Amino acid sequence: MSSVRPLACAAVLGAALALPLRAQAPAERARVDSLRRSLTAMTDSSALLAREEARIAVARQNRDDPLVHLELGLIAFRLGEVTGADKHFDDAAGEFEWAAELRPDWPYPWYWLGQSELAIGESRMIALENIRQVLGTDALSKAARAFARASQADPSFSQALVDLGNTALRQRIAPRLSVAQRALRLAAGTPAGEDPAVLLVRGRVERELGANDSALACFRTFTALGADPALGGLEIARSLYAVGQSDSAVESYFAAAHRPMSDGARAEFRQEVRWIATQEDLEAFDALAADSVEGWLRRFWVRRDVADARLPGERLLEQFRRFAHARANFRLVSRHRNYDIAEVFRDTAQSEFDDRGIIYLRHGEPDARARFASPYVPPNETWAYRRAGGHDLILHFVARDDVQDFKLVESLLDVLGFRAAIAFAGPADTRSGLAQDLLLSRTTVSPVYEQLAVSGSAGRSRLLGVERQRGQAAVRAGTTTDSYPLRFERDLQPVVSSFAMARAGGGGELHVVFAIPAGQLQAYPVASGGVAYPIRFRVVVFDSVGEQVGGVDTLRIFRAAAALAGGTYLTEQVLVRLSAGTHRYHFVVEELNAGAGGFVAGERVDVPGTNRGLAASDLVLGRLGSGLVWRRSEGDVPLNPLQRYPRDGVMELFYEIYGLPERTAVVTNVGVTPHGGRSLFSALLGRRNGVRLQYTTETDAPGLMRVRQQINLAGLRSGRYDLAVELREAISGARVVRRQTFEIGGARAP
Repeated sequence: MSSVRPLACAAVLGAALALPLRAQAPAERARVDSLRRSLTAMTDSSALLAREEARIAVARQNRDDPLVHLELGLIAFRLGEVTGADKHFDDAAGEFEWAAELRPDWPYPWYWLGQSELAIGESRMIALENIRQVLGTDALSKAARAFARASQADPSFSQALVDLGNTALRQRIAPRLSVAQRALRLAAGTPAGEDPAVLLVRGRVERELGANDSALACFRTFTALGADPALGGLEIARSLYAVGQSDSAVESYFAAAHRPMSDGARAEFRQEVRWIATQEDLEAFDALAADSVEGWLRRFWVRRDVADARLPGERLLEQFRRFAHARANFRLVSRHRNYDIAEVFRDTAQSEFDDRGIIYLRHGEPDARARFASPYVPPNETWAYRRAGGHDLILHFVARDDVQDFKLVESLLDVLGFRAAIAFAGPADTRSGLAQDLLLSRTTVSPVYEQLAVSGSAGRSRLLGVERQRGQAAVRAGTTTDSYPLRFERDLQPVVSSFAMARAGGGGELHVVFAIPAGQLQAYPVASGGVAYPIRFRVVVFDSVGEQVGGVDTLRIFRAAAALAGGTYLTEQVLVRLSAGTHRYHFVVEELNAGAGGFVAGERVDVPGTNRGLAASDLVLGRLGSGLVWRRSEGDVPLNPLQRYPRDGVMELFYEIYGLPERTAVVTNVGVTPHGGRSLFSALLGRRNGVRLQYTTETDAPGLMRVRQQINLAGLRSGRYDLAVELREAISGARVVRRQTFEIGGARAP
């Protein structure tokens, strides 16, 4: 009985489907959907096969009846779902194709033909699948054409439009996206034009093709209709960036993250950070409660702004830019990737970008690129990211089997293959001339490649080991970290120093003192006479987890009667109020509209507390006549922005002592020694290689002592020196040491 009932039901539905489908009235579409639902309820393959056999008998008598072929196609499709056998999906595609030939003006045969092609999927033979993609005979291409015909037959057929758009987006081919765009735009005047799912996919197709204003309008309508507000807001943010409204894009992004979070929206936000997040980041995101996503995302992006001294929101906007650039330049044509033994990095969790795209998303535009073109060498690239201290990130890519799929390798010689890299380490007569040429093509990237190209047998193995170790470290860092370093067309070369003091009532102060060589600056004439130097400077202070805890961002216009002479400096002092504790700070200075600036990163600052027993401020090293003083109600303190003294000059030393009762005696030992030479304590033991002082002072108020001291530098040669001040409470023996480095150079003091 159970096998007869569905057949009877099918006969009724078959009669209903005999009505013309040209106009595709809602009621008629509902009947077709009802047939599909009745089949979906069936999970017994035997019953489905019996039903198929019965309808095949009918089809033999009615070969030109499109409804019979449509029903046979749906039965075969369900058999494919139940059994997982590709044969049934192939049978379904044949039946839907037959029905479409009989009635090309019906949308349903085309729609289900597209679904069958998607279900058949890709060939398990990678080479064959790649050829099919080139010829347009792969499953995605055939499905896209079928969905396009369905929407052409009935522009109000929402599901066909959605599947067409999504399939075209997966294909990543502009002409096929254009087909989807035309179909989706044509549907705008039909009821499907108000379907949120259609609006969402249309907005994505429009943006993919550069029609960003149209995309923004689609996403705004999607949100206005009450569809997923978080997902709509995220798409609006992406589109606002694309139309150049950066500030609004950041605001919209975080506003979207604040809204109720659907699974689909959460997945999209995760994908936004996935390209640069660590595994620990992603695990933390996945464990978040829905109402915690916004706060987590704010911290994620703010920490990256702070890490590279960027303005709030800059890193997020840069990621929007990087993603668009990567999609335009580094997308995989085929999702199938073969790996050579030398290609050690394998990101199997994604199939959108080649390895250049992965690096670009994490680190942006490289500072240098190099290639070597030869008919005998696969396409290759080397990217270099310059880093402070000479720790450059140098990454090599090769497209060995697919000219569009560049993969990371550890050594440049791996471009030629694992065997060639091994052979290069052998005797000179086994070395390939191609290897020599390849190495020489990278001499602008790093001197190690020229050394390798000309090295003899003795030093070659060592250099190869060094080069490979650096490559391994670069691949590891390049694929697990991210960066957005500040870059300027011209370096202002600021000289920066700092000192921290405690503040009455708690907390403390960071004083950043800087000097900019006048020769690096551009003077702007002022109408009233003289010149002006507009300078913007920022101090960003952050804690051990990368959270910003203080800072200042200001523009100052320095005026002078005439342009500053070469060899002189523009100097200034910046004050930032902080809590006590250990922090780090970035200092950024920019000359407006000149493409010039300077950056000092991650300097440590220890802000002293006043309630922990003996404590001391940093040492303030000053010089009378330096041109800059710290103005205080208790009396000005001279500064020395260059931290440089003339030979036989005098250092003005200032510091504060905290945390002791009034009239407590503090024994002070001062030592000046050559930088990197003997210690303060060696100097105190009588070594004649610097300056030694010892004195005792008493606190003049509870918890505070201000000390001014002059140190005569007479007799010290030019060079760098370390100043160490040891403070010891006479009774308890509590001890604090403060250190500072300075330079002696130039002419003797007059």
